[in-house]
Amino acid sequence: MSEENLEIVRSAFAAVERDDMQAVLRLCDEDIVIKQPPELPGVSPEQRGHQGVLEAFAIWPEQWDDYRIEILRVAAAPGGKVFVTVRTRGRGKQSGVEVDMDFSFVFTVREGKIAEWRLFVQEDQALEAAGLSG
Repeated sequence: MSEENLEIVRSAFAAVERDDMQAVLRLCDEDIVIKQPPELPGVSPEQRGHQGVLEAFAIWPEQWDDYRIEILRVAAAPGGKVFVTVRTRGRGKQSGVEVDMDFSFVFTVREGKIAEWRLFVQEDQALEAAGLSG
């Protein structure tokens, strides 16, 4: 089961890279919960459902030119969770400032769909949430 969960999450990232939001939504439960850190500017701390997925994904690319995501680490975790660390790169549309920043995610997969997606600024917090800290 954990290998299936890893593949579901990898497929979601691949769909984002192709800008295929319909494919992303097919991988997400209709009642998905998205939780993002409140310290991120312009981000709602919680979104729900497919509309929430669209809102969450729309925030980042709209603010950047040449926005890219590189997966650095993917690991299966207890309870149907998948831990992911990514490096994001881009140039601010208004500021022109280059940004290179790592984020971590914990996805919960249930019945073949992503049911929860949590974003973390600190990798150690994500590892703890995924049950992988020790």
